[in-house]
Amino acid sequence: MLPKINRRQWPRHEKQYLVQISTSLAAGSVPATVSNFSRGGLCFLHTEALDKGASVMIRLPQDLIGLARDVRAKVKWCVPSRSGGYAVGVQYVEPLRWTRYE
Repeated sequence: MLPKINRRQWPRHEKQYLVQISTSLAAGSVPATVSNFSRGGLCFLHTEALDKGASVMIRLPQDLIGLARDVRAKVKWCVPSRSGGYAVGVQYVEPLRWTRYE
């Protein structure tokens, strides 16, 4: 069995938060639950499958990163979730400079 290699650049934090996700201006924003996050991206649950490479806008709450802000991200993967809907992994277009957890 091969050893598991962690290729992540930043540590991942397992914490649930509610964020707002926008896939387009016409669609508006919908709430989504984040299951983990880092300075480089996050994983959230969504009701619909999102295409790999799709652009999304995420409104991060103040208590997650210390200052509420909107960040652009690209979908890296999307898989069916055990709890229904889809687990979506995104990478920020620009990594966060800091979070309150680092």
